Amino acid sequence: MLLRQTLLYMPAQVVGPLFQLIAMIVWTHIVNDHTLGVITLVTATHELLQIGLLAWWSQFVLRFFGRFDGDETASRFYPTENIVLLGSVILQSLLIVAILRWVIAPDADAALLAAAICYVITRSFNLYIAERARVRQQIGIYSVQQIVGPSVGFIIGIVLIKWLGQRPEWPLAGYAIAQLVATVVVLPKLNCSFRLWPIDREIIRHALQYGIPLIVGGALGWVGLNASRFIVNDMLGVAAAGLFAVGYGLGQRAAAVAAMLVTAAAFPLAVKRMEESGSEAAMEQLAQNSALLVAILAPSIVGMFALRTEIVTLLIAVPFQQVTLAVLPLSVLAGAIRNLRAHFGDQVFLLHSRTRMMVAISSIDAVMTVVAGIVCVSLWGVVGGAVATVIAATVAAATSFAIGFRAFGLTLPFGHLLRILAATTAMAAGLQLVPEAKTYAMLAAHIAFGAAIYVIVLAVLYAPTLSRTLRHRLQQSSA
Repeated sequence: MLLRQTLLYMPAQVVGPLFQLIAMIVWTHIVNDHTLGVITLVTATHELLQIGLLAWWSQFVLRFFGRFDGDETASRFYPTENIVLLGSVILQSLLIVAILRWVIAPDADAALLAAAICYVITRSFNLYIAERARVRQQIGIYSVQQIVGPSVGFIIGIVLIKWLGQRPEWPLAGYAIAQLVATVVVLPKLNCSFRLWPIDREIIRHALQYGIPLIVGGALGWVGLNASRFIVNDMLGVAAAGLFAVGYGLGQRAAAVAAMLVTAAAFPLAVKRMEESGSEAAMEQLAQNSALLVAILAPSIVGMFALRTEIVTLLIAVPFQQVTLAVLPLSVLAGAIRNLRAHFGDQVFLLHSRTRMMVAISSIDAVMTVVAGIVCVSLWGVVGGAVATVIAATVAAATSFAIGFRAFGLTLPFGHLLRILAATTAMAAGLQLVPEAKTYAMLAAHIAFGAAIYVIVLAVLYAPTLSRTLRHRLQQSSA
């Protein structure tokens, strides 16, 4: 079931994040460091606004939307949903204007403000609709929300930059246009209404009880993920923030792309097991989920580290290369650790409705990032921001796993992990034998070579298990 659902979700999980990764590379060639700094800080700020003003509701819907299938419950749910969404996008719009004018770009003109508002509103709807679609296994709707904004928006942004100049509002406007199209296209297929009344106070109360700790924890998690950007901006300037954003964003996106290949289908299966069979079954499902997640993350981290020089030299514009080469390996490591925690360790607390524990863990991440960020940036400049994220991510993840193992019976799939370790080691050894790539074709060949080694070794190690499974299914079908 997990593998089948993962394959169905894979196009959306690959295409959207891949274009975000490509965008981070392409922007280095067509915009200056100031414009790139503004773009990355606006998108990072929206992530915080989304966490504080809508994620509490999104997480409630992801966990409990299945309980509102009946006509009576649906009539209570949909107007309440509409009011929450409307209030959220209004507040987000007001706050993005204030933050732009006071923190990111005090000289922001009306065009930049309008583009940022449109980006925030449309991105919020895309993210929410995608989460809602996951609950109902509406993979087509989910795919549209995940793919159209990052891919079509990226293309529109490039066109606008070429026509109108290197100003930060044009990429934001490009994304906003594509995100609006993605929302409008799926509306006829959504189970929803346009009523704003009556509001169900019981649903709001339940959502707040479940979600308020997630707001706090999510905001703290955002601090852990993004504080280094703002520390670099404050201590070294927006141009330095632009330089830092390339390596940091590329590493985080690479880890996210790898993780999202398997995470969309994973958590809903754990929720289903929790509802149907209880905690022990859900913990078993989480362990299976983690094996698939590590199988993707481990070769991604090692491959990125082994090929880092040729990746940066071939893909990143010369003014950004030196900083990116230093920041990228640290960033992808921190991103992998955070994704493993978010999609394995922290999901224990979501399944057991113990979301306050996530607040404590996110607090560790946030405090460590800020304190270590100030110290490390003072000592090592831009690179220090990446060092701080690795330290903070490691401490927070270790805490999350320790609580999950001791208090909730979470386990590790050691048999799977040993096989993955062996295959990843073989891949790393193989990549050490190839010369540095001088062309895009050579880089692609090296990536394919490493992937082939990993897949072949893994297939050999899993051959006995796969053979037994196949024989068992053949016996069942012939019986």
